[in-house]
Amino acid sequence: MASLLKVDGIQTVAGKPLLNSTGSVLQVVSTTKTDTWSGTPGAGVFSDITGLSVAITPTSATSKILVTFSTNVSASAVSTTGVRLMRDTTAISVGDAAGNRPLATTGGGGNEGHNWNGDVLASSFLDTPSTTSSVTYKLQITGNGSATQYVNQKARDNNTTGDDYRMTSHITVMEIAG
Repeated sequence: MASLLKVDGIQTVAGKPLLNSTGSVLQVVSTTKTDTWSGTPGAGVFSDITGLSVAITPTSATSKILVTFSTNVSASAVSTTGVRLMRDTTAISVGDAAGNRPLATTGGGGNEGHNWNGDVLASSFLDTPSTTSSVTYKLQITGNGSATQYVNQKARDNNTTGDDYRMTSHITVMEIAG
């Protein structure tokens, strides 16, 4: 026989709410990418960054999902870099359409092309997936022209210099009670 406890609220000894019906963090899922990735997606074409995806199954259709991410990027030639957030196959938290411009969540300033420079592209977004089915959030990357895009390494990647770092990138999702 199962038991069910229903209460209006739970408080600490000091009288502060311990759990709210809305706004509480219900679960957290995170992935950290420590290896490198490279690819040449072409101008305005987005490629999945292998290892920067995370799945979560919301406990309620009214829950919100707070997504935060940080990516370390570089490029082989003078190139800007764009990263976009995807929910399954849908781009979310991207700019408004304007002509042929690619729609990204965040973008780099173009200094990646010096081979030893790079950018940290990061963002957060409060999503409303309206489902109790598993949802996968992932990151995609694009550049301009034929430049190779890199994640977690500098494009130069010289083993004999002390400033061609290896870095990490991450994506974290938190279910927030709605």
